[in-house]
Amino acid sequence: MKKVKIFLASSAELDDDKEKFELFISKKNKDLFEKRIFLELNTWKDFISSIQEVRTQDEYNLYIRKSDISVFLFHTKIGRFTREEFDNAHKAFLSCKHNFSCKHKNKTPRIYTYFKNNKEETAEISNFRDHIDSLDHFYDSYDDLNDLFVKFGHQLDKLENEGRIIKPDSIDSGKIIKYTIYYFLLPLLVMSGVFFSNYYFQTTSLTVKTFEVPTYSIQGLPLKEAKVTIMYGEKSETKSFNEKDGFAPFTQIPSQYKGDFVKLHFEAKEYVSIDTSIDLNRFQNSVITLPVKRDNSLGFISGIVRDEDGIPIKDVSISVNNIEVISDGNGKFEISIPFKKQAEQQRIRAFKVGYKMVTYDIPVIPNVEVPIKLRKQ
Repeated sequence: MKKVKIFLASSAELDDDKEKFELFISKKNKDLFEKRIFLELNTWKDFISSIQEVRTQDEYNLYIRKSDISVFLFHTKIGRFTREEFDNAHKAFLSCKHNFSCKHKNKTPRIYTYFKNNKEETAEISNFRDHIDSLDHFYDSYDDLNDLFVKFGHQLDKLENEGRIIKPDSIDSGKIIKYTIYYFLLPLLVMSGVFFSNYYFQTTSLTVKTFEVPTYSIQGLPLKEAKVTIMYGEKSETKSFNEKDGFAPFTQIPSQYKGDFVKLHFEAKEYVSIDTSIDLNRFQNSVITLPVKRDNSLGFISGIVRDEDGIPIKDVSISVNNIEVISDGNGKFEISIPFKKQAEQQRIRAFKVGYKMVTYDIPVIPNVEVPIKLRKQ
């Protein structure tokens, strides 16, 4: 916000005019706010009136010299210190005019002097007019407050249009950088530090779940026990679980492996083994679901049919779960059972004309032949 310092001075007889002038400046500030301009108006009321080591009037004079605009109102009296204030403003203007450091700047304070019209002008006012004339300083007069506001408002508009003294606040890149650092970058760095400390120093975990592929599953025969092994770096971990557990949890995996690929091995009796790699999630605990399949080890039954003397019998009808085969010349048979009919135990029947039919409930054991003995009738 560009601040324009204005000092208003007058004798006590124009106190009411000064108060109305402050209201005028306040309304003007509303119009200038969007342009990032603020008119800071000060009068003697804005200074400390208590006893001080430095004369209070000296403080007024110092402010006047540092102000951008000085406004003086006169009527029938000059005022005890008003002339001193005027001379200080004029000296400050002249010193800036002849000061090398001010040559490329706006000469301040700009002095605006207004006399309130009076039918009978006092000698004091006439003498002061002559004094101002001797300084080659222009002054103006006003009939009432509306007249004063129009004239001074016109001067403010001129200064704004010229872009001198009253001009929008230029973007201060230094301030922008300062506020960006203090209110954005520093909090961001702190938050980033907290985030990365959690990221790099907190362990992560992996949960392995399974589901059976329907076309390779056996109804009523759940996964009894499985083992899952994960390998990261030079370390490996193995967890066992069953259908009741539902999953294998791996916790306390070092954070350095977040985002890396971890090798995984699944094995279970009567299931196809799985070897794969997974990417540990960078920002939260990882969960993976493995599709598991039965290995068809319960889908094959083989054996030999013999008589009481141990001689192989051919052409024997062997049936399991309504699946029928015939033994060959060596008495051997093989039965393939689809997934839907597989079980850990099957009922097998053997029959041939001239022999007694036999029925066995046998466990299905991969690569183990089932011996069947028939007796003649």
